[in-house]
Amino acid sequence: MDLKIPETNATQSTFRSSKTGDEPSLGDSEQRDSAKDEGAGEPGRFKRKMGCWVFESVGGFYMPTEDVTKLSLKRQEELLIRDLIYAFSGVPSTHIRPDLPIEQITKVRANQVEKVRFKINENFSGAFRTLATELLPLIGYYITVQSFIEDATMSTGCGRSLALALQQTMQQYFDVQSGLETQLQEKKLDLHQLVQRLRPWLVTMQSLANLTSRVRSLKLNSAQMLTLIDEHQEHFKCERLKLLLTDVSHYYMKMVQLWTQKGVLYDVRREFFIEDTSPGDMSSTSLSPKQCCHAYWMNRYCIYMSRLPSFLEPEAECIFLAGKYLNVLRQCNVQMKLMQASLSFVPGNQSHVELIHSSYELPAHKLYEVLVQEQNLLQHLDNLQAYFLLQQLDFNEALMEYYADQLECNVDDLRPEKLQKITLRLLQYSSDPFKHLLRSQLMDCDVTTQLTRRMKRIKAGRQEGNETEEEAKAEQAEQAKQLGQAELSDTMELTDQMELTEPEELVLPAEQPEAMKQLEEVKQPEQVKQKQLAYQPSAEFELSSEADDSSRMPEQLSLYGYEALTLRYEPQWPISLILYEEPLEQLQLMHRVLFYLHYVQRKLQSTSSKGDRAEALHKRMLQCILHLEQHMTHDVIKPRWQALLDDVPKAQFVDELISLFQETLDSCQVMCLLSESVTFVRSLFTLGQLCLNYKQLLERQVNEQDFDASLAEYEQEFNGLLVGILELLMELAKPSSSCGNEERESCKQLLQRLEEISLELA
Repeated sequence: MDLKIPETNATQSTFRSSKTGDEPSLGDSEQRDSAKDEGAGEPGRFKRKMGCWVFESVGGFYMPTEDVTKLSLKRQEELLIRDLIYAFSGVPSTHIRPDLPIEQITKVRANQVEKVRFKINENFSGAFRTLATELLPLIGYYITVQSFIEDATMSTGCGRSLALALQQTMQQYFDVQSGLETQLQEKKLDLHQLVQRLRPWLVTMQSLANLTSRVRSLKLNSAQMLTLIDEHQEHFKCERLKLLLTDVSHYYMKMVQLWTQKGVLYDVRREFFIEDTSPGDMSSTSLSPKQCCHAYWMNRYCIYMSRLPSFLEPEAECIFLAGKYLNVLRQCNVQMKLMQASLSFVPGNQSHVELIHSSYELPAHKLYEVLVQEQNLLQHLDNLQAYFLLQQLDFNEALMEYYADQLECNVDDLRPEKLQKITLRLLQYSSDPFKHLLRSQLMDCDVTTQLTRRMKRIKAGRQEGNETEEEAKAEQAEQAKQLGQAELSDTMELTDQMELTEPEELVLPAEQPEAMKQLEEVKQPEQVKQKQLAYQPSAEFELSSEADDSSRMPEQLSLYGYEALTLRYEPQWPISLILYEEPLEQLQLMHRVLFYLHYVQRKLQSTSSKGDRAEALHKRMLQCILHLEQHMTHDVIKPRWQALLDDVPKAQFVDELISLFQETLDSCQVMCLLSESVTFVRSLFTLGQLCLNYKQLLERQVNEQDFDASLAEYEQEFNGLLVGILELLMELAKPSSSCGNEERESCKQLLQRLEEISLELA
């Protein structure tokens, strides 16, 4: 008997529930269960209408019931092929039905359909059924994908972009189905050919169904959805998924292109990983030079890594800096020709990486040229070396002379205005074009306290960064948990209803050295103990493990000018992009230590000794202070700063300048042993104060007996302090110490300088 195809919707499908009987209609059930479905893991923006499950909504073709046993094998094959073609397009058939009771169909959520099994009428030939069964999963895959397209096309956000891209892929699928139907009508198609033609689509449709089910189960932003598609294309190795990812990522890559090539953020849905906290400051004249500084540009943009697709994570820094530097140049009124190249993501192709790097290199190199050539960065670096690191002796000697009276005063008796006038008088004959940037400054704490505060800030910043990273990981874990719960819920629900197909799984501080303890326990004379209070941090600050936490310090510190006086450099924009507060504070810390040692050295040199024994101690003190200062200035700072000055002209990009400058400062600070351990720093100031007190003893008029007693006490205390320092250096120089290689080498160099004095002690 010939097969006839009635008009669309002429007869009610057997897959529909009767609207006049006891069973509820699909529409009624959907309205009642919508809240339940949404709470079961399906985001509310994808409200399932199940249009593809009510098959007449996509065609409604109905195949009349026939007695298959009475048909010839050829007719059976034609009938089965026709039923398969229609079923693969969502049109129901009498002979291909779900392995699920009809009353349970309305309870199946859209993201569960791909797991529903279908079966062929057992009256068909066993050979035909065996051959066709391989393709039956296409029915569930198609329903899952098509229902997602119907729901998401009318939504907003990332789901809509995926639905539109899926429509293009499904159009190819429809073209294949249409061609098969034409061949069948022309009697040019058999079951073997049908299987061969559709077998490649099994993996494609499975991957698309799996993808859309997961998108339904999770509340994703655009970046997370792109990451999910990328994971699927890597797992399924499907070319159509690669094309799909390229299409869906077009909008996001367009945002990347605008940012990296124009410095413009176009993100109306707030789904880009960079946000501008001051979107109104795009004009080059909107900010004053004082406002436009390193801190402003550090805080202007917020980074949200959860909004960045995984395939762009390796390029995150380049993407961010490219747009940032374009806007920095815009604030500097720099004119340059911008890039204009189309940016897209093609899995397996690195062309987008090359474009992103080129987009970064253009402004990064231009900003480098502005800083080095137009703003004379090298001159500023020379100034820092001369002023802060005691590399220009004439200036530092003059500084000591001009400040001589001020250095002896208590810090409470000093006036910053007067000090600044002295500084200006000192610099008035200087040929330095940037001398007006140098300022004098009085600190309200000693060096150890300043160092401790700085280390606490650094630790707090690292901890905050770690917490941010942990929050991002927790967010990813929570999302994976939601996905797992949604899949588990689907599995348990379907297990109660039917036998499931096997689901595809997507492979998705150190102990304190003994020498430090001994150094802390060295007994000091009473006047040194009193003066030493000036070098203890206030109680509200917590020292590192090497400090004596049990000691309680006075609220107000008794500082003298030689301890509190330092310099400050105030570079203007755009040099302040490189020379900003944090690295300048490192320079200031080193300057305070060097200035103090040089002050002690000058005081010792200006005093004469009484007798051979006093002269020998005087000489040892002077040699010790001189070796400590020269180790820092000559052995550590001078070669490293010269290397910095040599490397700056060889650099290409502004980030190389920032890195070179910071690495030089870090290396100098570590090699001068001015790192986190404040024990060595405190020992320097204790030793220096002992020398200053001894200098006062030499200048006082005392009888010989009292002088000899005091001299013996100073010898004992100096030798004890020096032994403690030497033992500390030897401990730090050991390969087993917690220090780095540079710090160990610095300890060895300093031990060699102090070798002569240590032999005298022995």
